[in-house]
Amino acid sequence: MLAFSLMLVVPLQAGAAQAASVLAQNSVDLKRAVEIARQAFGGEVVKAEEVTRSGQRLFQIRLVNNGRVRDVLVDATSGEILNP
Repeated sequence: MLAFSLMLVVPLQAGAAQAASVLAQNSVDLKRAVEIARQAFGGEVVKAEEVTRSGQRLFQIRLVNNGRVRDVLVDATSGEILNP
């Protein structure tokens, strides 16, 4: 019975490790989110922070370009810009 239980635990742990690895590869940090926003819109970053909206982890980047202020939301998982 013990051997059977161990066989069930090992694949679950391996699956969790794979899922964590995939998540880490697809995850964006604040520095990368700032780079994404600057590449897309240019300007100077005056504020950057992590926020949660509707359970979704995002980065809000505030840029100033030619006197205009723009807030950019970057998805923390995919790096996708959610609003221009």
